[in-house]
Amino acid sequence: MATTGATRTPVREAAPVTLEAAAALLPQRITRSYYMADGSRVGARNLGCAQGDKTGRMSLFFGAPAAVGAGYGATLWGAPNMSTSAIAGIVMEFARGYVWCRRSPDYTLFIGIGTSNSTIDRRSDSWLRGHGRAWSGMVAIVAAWADRHYPGRIRIYGAMDMEPSWSTYGKARQWRAGYGTVAGRRGVHANNSADGCPQYRASNGACSNGWTQERVWRTAWEWDPALPVPQIYATSGANARQWHMIDRYGAGRGDGMYFFGAMSQRAACTRVGAGACPGTDLTARQSHDYLLWYTNSHPATVQRRIDSPTDIDWHY
Repeated sequence: MATTGATRTPVREAAPVTLEAAAALLPQRITRSYYMADGSRVGARNLGCAQGDKTGRMSLFFGAPAAVGAGYGATLWGAPNMSTSAIAGIVMEFARGYVWCRRSPDYTLFIGIGTSNSTIDRRSDSWLRGHGRAWSGMVAIVAAWADRHYPGRIRIYGAMDMEPSWSTYGKARQWRAGYGTVAGRRGVHANNSADGCPQYRASNGACSNGWTQERVWRTAWEWDPALPVPQIYATSGANARQWHMIDRYGAGRGDGMYFFGAMSQRAACTRVGAGACPGTDLTARQSHDYLLWYTNSHPATVQRRIDSPTDIDWHY
């Protein structure tokens, strides 16, 4: 596989993780991610400062892919569409705020700059490849800036919220292809869902909208830049079971997954209002524990630790 700028070492341990190991997750490693609906640089800097008590992986999502003039960008959920260059500036301010307010010299924030596959079915294949290429180029520019100014304190990655119910696999694959054309491309936090995928079998079963377990596995892991930090929301454990079965499917192909984190949505649900997300409001720690427990329930998918559970919120 090509170098992505991210460590991708799917080491499997011989013995399952204990409950004590899961409980030992330190509070500073439970990060916060955000839906970025505010395009203010001052707001981004203050938001970065508010993360000074955290170390680990997180993502900033800027909405669905959008055209901005003759170029590319994202929607910011109904705020004015923002170009990739403007998004780069927002992320730089967020990074500055974090570095200024970091609680410990040992802390590092691994920031994913994110978009999604929402609404992309209406786009042409060539447009999607162009957007993926532009997004990758923007991530590379911000990553080089962070490596130059804040080495060891900020690391920059892409991020992608790929959800089977939001687009066909073919359109998602076109965006991926464009992202992969940039020399020196960065790894991508795969903050994906597994809509409709089986919970109890790993035989390339059908998922939503024509996706399959193999297609989800390829997008979240087998695609070279992908660093899986999947959505684990369901209080029933359904999401964790789905990802465990996808991992089992990959292991059967000789390439089981390594989960770099798990994403919950308790903060976003709470912000919307009481009862906004019935049955899908796990905390970050619960999301982490569910995924870790299921990965360690079968010898083919044992993983000693999951480093960065992250809880997503809205930034207005």
